[in-house]
Amino acid sequence: MMNTSRIDRYLLAANWPELRSADYLQFQSGDVLLVCGGFEDRVMTVLNIAAISKVAGITVLDFEYAPAVDFNHFPEISELCEEAGWKHIRIGYDRCNPSGIADNVIENLPSDVQRLYIDISGMSRLLIVQLIVGLMVPDAATPLISILYTEAASYPPSESEAHAKLSNHANDSAAILSFISTGVYDLAIVPELSSVNINRAPIRLIAFPSFNPTQLLSAKSIIQPAKTTLIHGVPPDSKLHWRTDAICKLNQINDDTGSQNIEISTLDYSQCLKALLSLYDEWSEFNNLVLSPTGSKMQTVAVGIFRSFISDVQIIYPTPLRFTNPTDHTHGAKQVYELNLDTFIKLHTTCPL
Repeated sequence: MMNTSRIDRYLLAANWPELRSADYLQFQSGDVLLVCGGFEDRVMTVLNIAAISKVAGITVLDFEYAPAVDFNHFPEISELCEEAGWKHIRIGYDRCNPSGIADNVIENLPSDVQRLYIDISGMSRLLIVQLIVGLMVPDAATPLISILYTEAASYPPSESEAHAKLSNHANDSAAILSFISTGVYDLAIVPELSSVNINRAPIRLIAFPSFNPTQLLSAKSIIQPAKTTLIHGVPPDSKLHWRTDAICKLNQINDDTGSQNIEISTLDYSQCLKALLSLYDEWSEFNNLVLSPTGSKMQTVAVGIFRSFISDVQIIYPTPLRFTNPTDHTHGAKQVYELNLDTFIKLHTTCPL
């Protein structure tokens, strides 16, 4: 069992893999694709690339969310796997009872798996963290693992839609606005992501403001933190930088709220991982750290990597109550990225602490 006291500094000093464009992707027989057949266009991108390669012997593990959401791509995935001659396995994932999902994945992995590709494009933030923490372990049976992520061509809301809604909100400050999802069903605290830290230090909440302001509001009201650190995502496309400011306004965040505020890229996972390690170094000796991963998909990957090494940080997730109409979500698909996790798995096994 590794001592967690200074694992953060060991990890920070290591060489991390780069997030690379996946135009070169070449699947092989024995590979496993772990996907979530949601309703966004981009959830089919990686599967279509694999199908074009005409490689036999691929296994597709497909998460089926409950409660069910209309317009999911389950039928298309089944048809694609049947035409390609691939083994297709459905794995149930209950958003209202999400514990232990990584164990279910491990049970369904073929014994001769070559590489496990986790396509996070259609996955929830909590599921991403659960999978990385549960699968990226220093074990002889751990397969080679890569994260795949597909950028969408367009992300709602548009700038005009956001500004119009925020302007109307100014005349009705009692209303709670939301865009992609609405409300919070409950605060998910799964056993596999619970902290081993039981000291009586004050709580510091580290959270990512989103277009669903009830997520941050619920986390604060239930956890009752003494201090809060907010990580604000900045899109790599300068034309989308307005989103950072809009999310701040939506969550009523300003200089007077007393929070520690940090801005980092929504795409570059390493920026987020470095920020989390820095926050841990700064605050962990005097605070119980509680982390709510409601940022971008790649920021959430950083949370998963961070938590796989640092076990004395509590993960909480404000599960959305409901989602808006699928037509109001992302459309199209652009660049596919790959992040190879093998380096981090090796760091687990070679950590001298």
